[in-house]
Amino acid sequence: MSALHGIGVIILDTENPSESEIFLPAKSRAEIDWQSVNRIVVENDDFKDYIELVSTYYQTGRIRSRDWNKI
Repeated sequence: MSALHGIGVIILDTENPSESEIFLPAKSRAEIDWQSVNRIVVENDDFKDYIELVSTYYQTGRIRSRDWNKI
């Protein structure tokens, strides 16, 4: 996924998130690969929920903290 799509990898320290480490940095892209997004949305309900949250923010500028801060 990292090499193909530029997805980064983080080693997450759940006990102390500030000590988490970027293992492979993500690569920035100018455009979104909508074909891949649509495929993953169909296959993964969590990703679908995430895309819906991003869509709501993009359309309204509203962020509902209860949707984002689930630690």
